Amino acid sequence: MSEDTKHCYNCCYYKPYYLKGDKQFDRCDIGFCSKKKATVEKREVFDKFYHTYYAHVSRRQTALTALVEHINILSEIKQILDEDDDEMIKELFLDFKKRKR
Repeated sequence: MSEDTKHCYNCCYYKPYYLKGDKQFDRCDIGFCSKKKATVEKREVFDKFYHTYYAHVSRRQTALTALVEHINILSEIKQILDEDDDEMIKELFLDFKKRKR
């Protein structure tokens, strides 16, 4: 990795400082390095640099996974209700037969 990409602002150990603005918080050009345990500038180069990794999350895949989980839960609930209905119908039928005698 070249020296150009090893700036602190790309490192996972770097946490930028913020100043309160009029309507929002503004990011400063300095921050805290948890590896050095010191305040550093964002363009500083550090020998123990570790690149921040952002995993790409597909919204469609996440939605499909959640949908499949919910469908499975609903089918389990339907199965439980169907079994309860069958048992209830059998009990009612037996009660009806007993009353008829």
